[in-house]
Amino acid sequence: MDKKNIWAIGGGKGGVGKSFVAGNLGILLAQKGYKVILADLDLGGANLHTWLGVNSPTKSLSDFIGRETPNISKLLIPTDINGLRLISGAKDGVEIANLKYTQKRRFLSALRKLDADYIVIDLGAGTSYNTVDFFLLADSQLMVVIPEPTSIENAYRFIKNSFFRQIFHSSKSLDLKSVIKPILQKENPYNITTPKDLINYLNKLGGSTTVFIEEQLHMFRPKIILNQVRTKRDRRVGAAMKTACSKYFNLEITFLGYISEDESVWKSVLDRKPLALAYPEGQPIRQLKDICSDILLKETEFAGKNKLLSQLTL
Repeated sequence: MDKKNIWAIGGGKGGVGKSFVAGNLGILLAQKGYKVILADLDLGGANLHTWLGVNSPTKSLSDFIGRETPNISKLLIPTDINGLRLISGAKDGVEIANLKYTQKRRFLSALRKLDADYIVIDLGAGTSYNTVDFFLLADSQLMVVIPEPTSIENAYRFIKNSFFRQIFHSSKSLDLKSVIKPILQKENPYNITTPKDLINYLNKLGGSTTVFIEEQLHMFRPKIILNQVRTKRDRRVGAAMKTACSKYFNLEITFLGYISEDESVWKSVLDRKPLALAYPEGQPIRQLKDICSDILLKETEFAGKNKLLSQLTL
């Protein structure tokens, strides 16, 4: 595999299982024979090293950002799982809470040069620029949601803020940036709360900017994983979110599937052993295996379409 595939795991709310999903996806990919790097970017709350049974790291992301360790490969920590290595954020705190956008791009660019097939990034909670920008810079943007009102509400907020942030960085129009910036800063003098509102506002102003917005909507394709599912009603949340995003945001998201709430998950957390190793035949891991296979299939289909389009344009 020539291209490095970066999967970012976000969600907006803490406690929904982002680290659980990120860590176990990394293990499942490694078990398929891929070379995988887990990057723990839950800055201020990084704990994947403990979960993987790795000693507290001596080097972390801040060492690379501050150029004390210019070679990012020096941050790699081996694990007991064949094919899986870790970059920890355990040492990092408030000193890298507000990274510059150029620093984030430099870090992602360095990640892509490492010897790996897949890089799985575990992001922190909330909608800080750090979290949102790393989410947007990834190849596959995965959101973990639990079927509870606060998690669903935060997920919608995360999707909305991520899209507006993408517009801000992608647009070369100073006029459009002047509209987006106050929205991101929560001032919002234009009363724009969704991408649909933005398109309606720009249509009133005239010009071709709405074409750019619609192109960005087509490019922004977050995927949702529903975690801690207990009932049939819970299972319907993913499809309901997909419908709501299409109706109110003009945005098409992909619902990848759900992971059932199961006692084995909590046991593995208490035992500090990844679920994929502790209970490899349990229902949650079987469901996560299906989700992992679905992501890989969609990537293959996407790559095939791009190859066909490039051939048609020659």
